[in-house]
Amino acid sequence: MIRKEQILSRMETLPTLPQVVVKLYAVLNNENSSASDVEAVMKTDPALTANILRMTNSPYFGAGRTIDSIRQAVALLGTKRVFEVAASASFSRIIPDTIPGYDVPADGFWTHCIAVAVIAERLALELKLKTPDLTFTAGLLHDIGKLAIGIFLADEAESVLGELADEGRSFYAAEYSVLGTDHAEIGGLLAESWQLPEKLVHLIRWHHKPSDAKKADPELDIEQERMIDLVHAADILAHAFGYGADAGGLARELDDAVVERLGIKVARLESVAADTMIQIRDLSASLSGSQEKS
Repeated sequence: MIRKEQILSRMETLPTLPQVVVKLYAVLNNENSSASDVEAVMKTDPALTANILRMTNSPYFGAGRTIDSIRQAVALLGTKRVFEVAASASFSRIIPDTIPGYDVPADGFWTHCIAVAVIAERLALELKLKTPDLTFTAGLLHDIGKLAIGIFLADEAESVLGELADEGRSFYAAEYSVLGTDHAEIGGLLAESWQLPEKLVHLIRWHHKPSDAKKADPELDIEQERMIDLVHAADILAHAFGYGADAGGLARELDDAVVERLGIKVARLESVAADTMIQIRDLSASLSGSQEKS
């Protein structure tokens, strides 16, 4: 079996999110920050700034009028939304052309991430919940661990396929059986190394086992629990609707406790997800240009 230490060492060779995103989050959390402070941070990365302006003018993020400066984007969308757009643009730039070890092309991986982000936000709206901060970013980044373990899964392809054939196991379960870890655990560690906000680290770590999150960290607050539940449900729904499903996608199961905590029937969950298909398609198309490496 491949040792976890080997996988962890692989993380050192992966691209990281630009430091500008980390700095931008610090500005976001400073109640005294202004649009000019955000603009000053963004000036250090002209390519990212250009992508952000293009994305903020997409129908999903757009404010109903043309946005032609970071300052204007902050004024119309708010600093939190601008951060989420920045994280989206940054993440798209580090996705490799192919992700080894998974039966899904890179563009399918990206579309799945977008689908989870959109569905999670839509579920919060449908349930009339106060959407936790960074829900869209959480959905977008939930599977970053796959970037680190893909090469190891490719080396163990025969064993993985054997696990998938065993009683219809999910890819997630096969990962743990073959590697002794999984993309959620490694993703949480990767998020820490990227200095992402703690709430995103928890989400990435527990999006497949939401009911274990509170047990592992009793300090987890209700907003973080809600974010994990929303992204877990959105992940299952995205796979069910064919967005980025891998070889074990159909074996995934929605945590019954999540359905109970959200107070929604499965049929309604599916209906909400179905209503997002056009948004997912349009947003995937509008963000595809930001995947150009710069």
